[in-house]
Amino acid sequence: MSSLKQETSEFLKVYFDGLKLRAPLFFNSAYGLRFDLQQGEPGTVDYFEEVIYRAMQLFEETFSEHDKVTFYLMDYKWKKRKIRFSNYCFKQIRGLVKEDVTYSKVKGLYEPQDELDIRNIAQIKVTRNLINHQNILTAIANKDFSREPGLDKFGFLGSKEVYFINHDKQLIFHMYDDRGLDMVSSHIETLTPAYTKFNSWILEANKKQIDDKFRNL
Repeated sequence: MSSLKQETSEFLKVYFDGLKLRAPLFFNSAYGLRFDLQQGEPGTVDYFEEVIYRAMQLFEETFSEHDKVTFYLMDYKWKKRKIRFSNYCFKQIRGLVKEDVTYSKVKGLYEPQDELDIRNIAQIKVTRNLINHQNILTAIANKDFSREPGLDKFGFLGSKEVYFINHDKQLIFHMYDDRGLDMVSSHIETLTPAYTKFNSWILEANKKQIDDKFRNL
């Protein structure tokens, strides 16, 4: 039986032309959406409530309860730092045991010529209903602020990235921080409901580019 690492690699090869999971996801895929999560004064309670509300609405629009999902967690490797089973995200996956986690490393993801550009990867195959996505999205929203919950003990100095790979819908969801999130799919039709329903949230800087693709459907 193939490992989860091999399964993810094959999935990206078949559906996304070998896409590498890295930010900005939107610019690395043929079909994608980029949403603005911000409204109001950054750092205020109302601001974070809106960020989390938008992220939740977008996630739940595109992930059904029993969709098969690979939870993909990446972190910059510095010296002996590694992704520990005790990390915050793993605690948000119900029934998770150590044997469920597949670990690996990737080199030169952002800086191909830099020998120190090494990322630790942890992957977990699970159904969406076992993931407390609200807590994880909240932690991502807090990553550049001294707020709890946080993705890790390093707070705003941390470098963790979270990707949700939806195998049933051939869709990848990446909330990069409180500013926004990207979602990409192998089929533009998969993204149409989110494009239509949340059109006013699309990031203005990329709206024309996105509209031009969807207008031709």
